[in-house]
Order: sequence, then C-alpha cells, then structure tokens
Amino acid sequence: MFRTFYICSMNIQEILVYIVLVIAVAFLGKKFFFKKKNSDKNCGDDCGCN
Repeated sequence: MFRTFYICSMNIQEILVYIVLVIAVAFLGKKFFFKKKNSDKNCGDDCGCN
C-alpha cells in the first residue's frame, strides 16, 4: 500500500526523469551489449580487408 501511495505522490517532473533514465539506459545497452556480428567475409572493394 505504501508503494502505491509513493507512486501517486510523485510529481510529473520525477516521472519524466525516470522515463528519460530508462530510455538512456536502454539506448546504451542496445549500443554496447547488443551489437550485430558481421559474419559476411565478402565486404566489397573499398573496405581494405585484403
């Protein structure tokens, strides 16, 4: 019951801060931990992987 009261007592600024924090952490997690593995060995003429 206390948790419900705490959520209801948060103002809009605190809610927006937590939403932005979650978005930032998700972006960084996606950028650093979920990289695509490039398994294509034929990378073209201009890549310098001779």
